[in-house]
Amino acid sequence: MCKKSALLCTLFLVVLLSANGLTASSPAISISGSVKQALTFTMEDLRRFESVTARLNEVSTDKSFHGAFSYRGVPLRTLLDLAVIQKEKSDFLKAVDLAIVVKNKDGQQTVLSWGELYYRNPADILIAFSATPVIPHRECSTCHTPEIFKKWLDPLKRDVGFPKLVVVNDFYTDRSLENITAIEVIDLHPQMTAKKLDTLFSPEFIVTGAVQQNMTIADISSYQRLEILAKQTGDGKGYHGLKHFSGAPFVEVVRSAEVEPDLNTVFLISAPDGYRSLISYGELILAPYGRNILIADRVDNQPLKENGKFIALLPDDLSADRWVKAVEKIDVIRLK
Repeated sequence: MCKKSALLCTLFLVVLLSANGLTASSPAISISGSVKQALTFTMEDLRRFESVTARLNEVSTDKSFHGAFSYRGVPLRTLLDLAVIQKEKSDFLKAVDLAIVVKNKDGQQTVLSWGELYYRNPADILIAFSATPVIPHRECSTCHTPEIFKKWLDPLKRDVGFPKLVVVNDFYTDRSLENITAIEVIDLHPQMTAKKLDTLFSPEFIVTGAVQQNMTIADISSYQRLEILAKQTGDGKGYHGLKHFSGAPFVEVVRSAEVEPDLNTVFLISAPDGYRSLISYGELILAPYGRNILIADRVDNQPLKENGKFIALLPDDLSADRWVKAVEKIDVIRLK
């Protein structure tokens, strides 16, 4: 049957995996929310997929070392594609404003953005089902005492809790949760209207929501200046050349509103026409590319005129579809 129709094969696999997940006794992950079909995957199901490997040197934000491991797993994007992400009751059909909430059996959770899954390479975020510790070839007695060296070897012997979310490119690995049980796709503002405007422009933007103080910003000259060379490539209209943008680092703008550190926080950026996209706190703070996310007010050494006054820019995305022209609002949302 699978040879006759790739579609039938995929549907058969979805049903099979879902059924296995409901009956097996091993740890399982459910996928729910804004998807066409809720699914459940067991560890046995995950091992049936074509897998990839990634190494993670695990240091958390409290500076503690949790080991270096080579993980084998399935791209989270692959599992979400099987569930088929689908919005309901929204006139904004793009998925760039969706949040992905991942929870584990201990009640911990972290939030990813749809964009960091789909505008990055699939192997960057995995659901791992096995791990091999990376054992040093030699003792470092020439540079550390045995007590220190032993302290760094002991985490390599620990039992890793599977299934595990592995976020490969984060510097600090707090988002790489173990013993995960649920993944939920969330549309935060399904009723927010989208409309076509003759002129797209906003003279200022506000930062509001889960902040210590609401801010209205009409000028970013007081912020540190950041210049970025970006490849503008959209999924719809393709490549539009190299452009020099300059402006304020997004992280500095939201820090000025005193946003509390929280991996369950997201930033929903929107324009007057209802176009919007979402950035997770984790990708902004923990991922190296987060420092390049920009609120730009100049392009090719000229002030923004069309589609201005400010553009939210993610130059390291593989698509420019998360860029927001004429930024009007940054809504800081904490998902608890």
